[in-house]
Amino acid sequence: MAISREQVWQTVERILQIDLKFSGVEIVEGLQLVGGGLELDSLDLLMLVTGIEKQFRHKIATAKLNRESMGTVGVFVDFVCAELAAAGL
Repeated sequence: MAISREQVWQTVERILQIDLKFSGVEIVEGLQLVGGGLELDSLDLLMLVTGIEKQFRHKIATAKLNRESMGTVGVFVDFVCAELAAAGL
C-alpha cells in the first residue's frame, strides 16, 4: 500500500512540532520553511529531512533539496510524496 499524503503530512507536522519544538505554531500548507514563517536554519532542515528518511526508510538525494522543494510545508510534503512514489513506496 502506497504512503499517503496524509501520512507524510502528519510526519512533517510531528517533526516540526516535537523534534524542532514548534509546538505552538499552526502548521499549514503555505507556511514557509525558509526565509520567513518558521525560518528554519540548515541544521533544522537537516533534522526535518533525516526525520522523513528514517520514518519512511528512503534516502532523499541532497541535490534535490533546494528552495523549490522546501519552500513551504505543502511544497515539501508534495516533494516527499513524489520522491516516495518514484521509489515505489
